[in-house]
Amino acid sequence: MPQRAKNCVPEAVKGSLPRLLLTRARPQAEAFAQVIRNETGLTPIISPMQEMRDLPAEINLSDVTSLAFTSKNGVEAFTRNFSARLPAYCVGQATAERARALGFEATAAAGNVESLREILPKSGVLHLHGRHLTGALGIRHVAIYDQVALALENDAENMLRSGEIEAIALFSPRSARLFAAVWQPNWPQLRHIYALSAAVATPVRAIGQPKICAAPSAEAMLRLISADYPA
Repeated sequence: MPQRAKNCVPEAVKGSLPRLLLTRARPQAEAFAQVIRNETGLTPIISPMQEMRDLPAEINLSDVTSLAFTSKNGVEAFTRNFSARLPAYCVGQATAERARALGFEATAAAGNVESLREILPKSGVLHLHGRHLTGALGIRHVAIYDQVALALENDAENMLRSGEIEAIALFSPRSARLFAAVWQPNWPQLRHIYALSAAVATPVRAIGQPKICAAPSAEAMLRLISADYPA
């Protein structure tokens, strides 16, 4: 059973601006919420449906010459537990920027697993990822963090039930699956469902017609949302 998130949504959200639900892990949700407040005509409601926790992992790096990361969470989990800073190949620009900030020499792919696979060296690469792996690279890999499911916070659930939330932004296939699993057909229909990619959109197609970002990035998500809710 998903664990109940605590203190994810304020007791009352003041103002008449439409509300956008963010279900990302809290650090990423809070960062994106600030952008939403500054750049759109929306009030963000944060209710994380996943929590990232490091997994105990013993990794022999003696024959590893480079690392592959498919998320910023993987970069951060590795950095917390290992001091090595091998060349990093990252799924997209945001992951690469985070890797560089943490001391890696990082190369960015075009934002998906297929483009990452194309730029990887022929040998010596280790893929570090979460327990719930979305896309395999076909190389040696180790799960170094877990994406622990969280239930919707009560306030967020009540807002969905009453129609006070009219849009949601989904950033991963797993968060989309978790949201689809708790969605109730008697709730008022969401006006907009924003999905980072086609893979993210798939689990929520039974709820509505997702709008898919032109590129799998937070910047593309902001542009998509801003087109409907300009500041």
